[in-house]
Amino acid sequence: MELSPNDLAPRYADILANCKPFLVTWKGNVDALDLAPFGLPIAEEHVFDPTRLHSREVIDGLHHLDAFSFGGQEMLMPRWVLFDCGEFPGIVFGFGRPARELGPDLRQAYRVGDAAHDDVFVPLSMWVAIRCAEDGAWFGHNLSSCNYVTRTDSLPGIGTITKVYAVRLAKIRKQYGATQWSSNSLNLHMSLGEMNLLNAYTPAHTHPETFTYRIDVDWDRLVAPLRPNWKRRTTGGDRYVDADDSAAIRQLHDELEAGARFRLARVEMRQDAANRLWIDTLP
Repeated sequence: MELSPNDLAPRYADILANCKPFLVTWKGNVDALDLAPFGLPIAEEHVFDPTRLHSREVIDGLHHLDAFSFGGQEMLMPRWVLFDCGEFPGIVFGFGRPARELGPDLRQAYRVGDAAHDDVFVPLSMWVAIRCAEDGAWFGHNLSSCNYVTRTDSLPGIGTITKVYAVRLAKIRKQYGATQWSSNSLNLHMSLGEMNLLNAYTPAHTHPETFTYRIDVDWDRLVAPLRPNWKRRTTGGDRYVDADDSAAIRQLHDELEAGARFRLARVEMRQDAANRLWIDTLP
């Protein structure tokens, strides 16, 4: 399957027109990946091996991205974690631009404001994924974008298109992930496939009210949100959990451990209350 700009909604076509895809991974992984996901080639100079010094500046940019997105959530990654768990065994994929093409707020945020950094390639988004032992399965570790720190240089939709193309690049058939019930990114992940719940409460995580999910990748469903006139699901679900309802979260987890099966149906965004997550009960 290939995608052309004409296949995409304007916001996504604009990202492809104005940004370049990049990949960070150890060179030994490259042959197992699709370096032209959906027909979009990654230039050789934008494939960065984290064991080589030439990758230093783009990796610095990845850590700035991580800080923008997760620094306030007690989930900031030490450099060794990103290397050991993402850059070397897995992938970091995203879109970026040279510093000279960025506005002043982003140049300041990424610390590339002086002329000496004009040619530095700056990652504006990233999805970090780690290969699982299960064939065709990957765990999505981190999705970040520059939109957390800028309004003047914001790129609406860059998180969605980053994850879609990264899933294709890694040839993922099952995508696992973990996220918080209160996450503002839930709608993004849910748009790309059916989120089957594996648990609802995770004491092993820094934030116990985290759930783990599995998406069985369907290529048509994966790319559907990128197309013009796509509409998010607004109905469905036979029960709900409010993101701040700890008792309901624990009850759902107990049912999952007892063998029940559920998937997320939709997120109801509420201005004066926690988000409400509607759930389908599966046979």
